[in-house]
Amino acid sequence: MTIEAVRNNVIFQFVEDVTSTRFVNSTASGIIISSQDGTQASIPRWGQVTHVGPEVIDVSVGDFVLVEAGMWTSGFYLDGARYWKTDEDKVMGISDTPLTTY
Repeated sequence: MTIEAVRNNVIFQFVEDVTSTRFVNSTASGIIISSQDGTQASIPRWGQVTHVGPEVIDVSVGDFVLVEAGMWTSGFYLDGARYWKTDEDKVMGISDTPLTTY
């Protein structure tokens, strides 16, 4: 099965591990940071772009993007991998190297 982004949609995978509805962050030394207070979706998150729609101008497949807090879908699975969708106007920044929130 394949997927194609439409309009100004950006499909991506988060840089940080995501288990069900929680982000699992770790520091460079391997310390796991997990918030239990429900604030995880209240900060912007980094993801790597896998698909872009035909109206997307500034974002390319392979870019690492900083997505505005909570401005992504709840996610979907395709061939065992999980993806999220956002609109190009919800992208706050672009990088060519992977970055993490912590």
